[in-house]
Amino acid sequence: MGKSDTSSANAPAAARKKDVLPYILLFILLAGLLAVLAGALLPPYYHAVPALLWSLGFCVSGMLLGFLFGIPRTLPSGTVNMAPPDERTSAKGRSTDEPPAAGTDAAASNTLFLGTPTPMEINSNLVEVSDWLTKIIVGVGLIELKSLPGSARAMAAFIAPSLATDTPTAMAVVGGIMLFFSVHGFLIGYLLTRIYLSIMIKRADSMVKNESVRLESGKEIEVTELSRLQQKSLDDMQEAVTQLLLAHPPDCGGTVAALAGMPAAQKPASLVLWLDDHPRNNTLLVEQLERENIKVEQAVSMRQALAMLQQKHYALLITDMARAENGRRIKDAGVHTVREVRQSQPALPIVVYCSKDTLASYGTEAEAAGARFITTSGTSLLATVNKLLHEEREDGAQSAPQA
Repeated sequence: MGKSDTSSANAPAAARKKDVLPYILLFILLAGLLAVLAGALLPPYYHAVPALLWSLGFCVSGMLLGFLFGIPRTLPSGTVNMAPPDERTSAKGRSTDEPPAAGTDAAASNTLFLGTPTPMEINSNLVEVSDWLTKIIVGVGLIELKSLPGSARAMAAFIAPSLATDTPTAMAVVGGIMLFFSVHGFLIGYLLTRIYLSIMIKRADSMVKNESVRLESGKEIEVTELSRLQQKSLDDMQEAVTQLLLAHPPDCGGTVAALAGMPAAQKPASLVLWLDDHPRNNTLLVEQLERENIKVEQAVSMRQALAMLQQKHYALLITDMARAENGRRIKDAGVHTVREVRQSQPALPIVVYCSKDTLASYGTEAEAAGARFITTSGTSLLATVNKLLHEEREDGAQSAPQA
């Protein structure tokens, strides 16, 4: 349902820290180039252009080596990732307010070998070439390790005359250039390849393997996310059926049944606002509402929702309970939302869709604040939305002749 725990609330901060890495590497590279340039403007006054060219050359060579070592390995042909058995069996017990932790599936997945390969295979020649070259480089490097210092001195002696300064100084400058820019270039190539190229390759492979599904509304969703949401919907339906068997049918049964038998094109159009800081967790429910000719617009914060309510007329508001507002997680944010909306639009029906934990803690407060309905079940949510919209249309039809 789009609510997160403390670790998921810190995910954006972690993403921002990761995005700082390229700037740190660029800053270090520029600092090295400025140091090389300073040696040309100040003593020992060597030629700047050859020094900069050799610096960039060693940096690019190191980047190429880091790229070869950092290319991610791919799964063998005809395999898929499968969650561990304990995670699959305990998935139902996870709180609906908690989205799946980022990176959990990839870090704790098992490999399941299938009998038939995927319909379209991924070209992994670059990975194979990288693996082959890295093994050769490591093997040759270990064999020629004793001669490495001599080769470095010979390289420095070859480059030193181009700096047009005394030989001892030129040898020292070239040695520093070789060491600094080779190592830093390797780190640039390895880290950027390992972190960012892995994401790009995974996206490309997902497109080739059709690991994402396009819904009727045009939205795309990953197969793993779709399976998780479908499992949650099945759990909700099982719980709703159990409650129907143990209790009397709700008052909205006739209304929902009548609407269910009506073609979508003939159903009246309605506009609903859904407030949730994790909207992707409601993808399937939004899809089902739009199939009922109910257009859903989404907001991720109370400030955005209030602004949207001032701009358009919405027939109903759906809100979560626990939410991150202004970088701080508020467990009873849904209660505050109901109170704020009630002050500006007292007649707007408000439905709270939350987890069982937040319902037990703040459900009474939300109901006292003016929420029309509070539920933890997606099935009950869909039935309630149809019922409330139907009641609003009937009230509008009755008030129109009187006017």
